[in-house]
Amino acid sequence: MRSLLLFPYLAERIVLTGITGRPSGPPRCLGLAAAAKQAVHWSTRLASLAVAISAAAPLTAGTATASFTVSATVQAVCQMSATALNFGTYSPGNGTTLKANSTISIQCTSGTTAPTLALNAGAAGGTMANRLMAGPGSAKLQYNLYTSASYGTVFGDGTGGSSTVPVTVGNSSFTTPVQVTVYGEFLDSAANRLAAAAGTYTDTVTATLTY
Repeated sequence: MRSLLLFPYLAERIVLTGITGRPSGPPRCLGLAAAAKQAVHWSTRLASLAVAISAAAPLTAGTATASFTVSATVQAVCQMSATALNFGTYSPGNGTTLKANSTISIQCTSGTTAPTLALNAGAAGGTMANRLMAGPGSAKLQYNLYTSASYGTVFGDGTGGSSTVPVTVGNSSFTTPVQVTVYGEFLDSAANRLAAAAGTYTDTVTATLTY
């Protein structure tokens, strides 16, 4: 029966043979056997054909693509460090002007536009024209900071007759920092001779880089 369902034209032939009045005995049984044999034959042929087609035309793997953007933002950043400025030992009345330097090292990202370096008046109550170092009790000594070794321009924030210093930052400042020198001068002035009391005097100056 399975072979008859797979090949309906054979089943139709067998049924028509029975309808036309041909003998329904052994000949009909021979017809069924032949149909079954034909079904097996064609099933085998079809299976072989399917295997041959599968071998001749292998399936190709499918592919899909997508893209995405990779990005980063570089922020303009600068950093600084500075060495201490130490005038050493002052001997009032000896007529010696003490001089000392501080070096400010600056590192900035490449392309930082025209940074400007400024110094404040200090933390001991001085001004741009007359910075002070505080010592024992209320004693204070005068000094000042300059933009060059000529000691003609006070290094400050642009107020009180002072000037800031422009800084040129190259592409390799993080490898080789840009260095700005601050020139300090301490005079053996009448005011300092009068105010001097034995002890240590200090001030704290803040450098600000604007970029």
